[in-house]
Amino acid sequence: MKYKASLDTLAKIITWGTVILFLVLGYRSAVSLPVTQGDPAAIFVHICTLLLFTSIIIGCYLFAPQGYIVGAATLTIVRPVKGKRIKLADIKEIRTVTEGEMTWTMRTFGVGGLFGYYGKFYSSKIGRMTFYATQKKNRILIITSQGQNIIITPDDLNMIEKVKEILAAKS
Repeated sequence: MKYKASLDTLAKIITWGTVILFLVLGYRSAVSLPVTQGDPAAIFVHICTLLLFTSIIIGCYLFAPQGYIVGAATLTIVRPVKGKRIKLADIKEIRTVTEGEMTWTMRTFGVGGLFGYYGKFYSSKIGRMTFYATQKKNRILIITSQGQNIIITPDDLNMIEKVKEILAAKS
């Protein structure tokens, strides 16, 4: 079964704001290229700026979560590139996350709003976590038998019951 993962308002603002900022700065850099008068250092800086902005936007989009699929044996986190698969048999616990558990959450190596919230995070209540989230509500914590803490945010929280139903049927 497929579950949507919509961006929350903050992620939409961050995404559009970043894209617009990069477009404006990139345009200024592109317009400055003909004025460099053949200066190799200036050309290099402008081209690197354009490549940096482009790679950030494309890279963040390609690894951003787009949705979730619960199958007979796996939970798939859908992304444009390299979707993440979690074997349902490896899920030790699945539950919603309270707001109190997310206080003082720090991003240690991840994205905090550009097309979602994903990557490595840390919370004093939960510990190390990997986010595949698009919003700051509907948080679901998946604890695997390998000790991984994974946060996902489907639009429909009934996903928890579907996973538990499949796990119960297999045991």
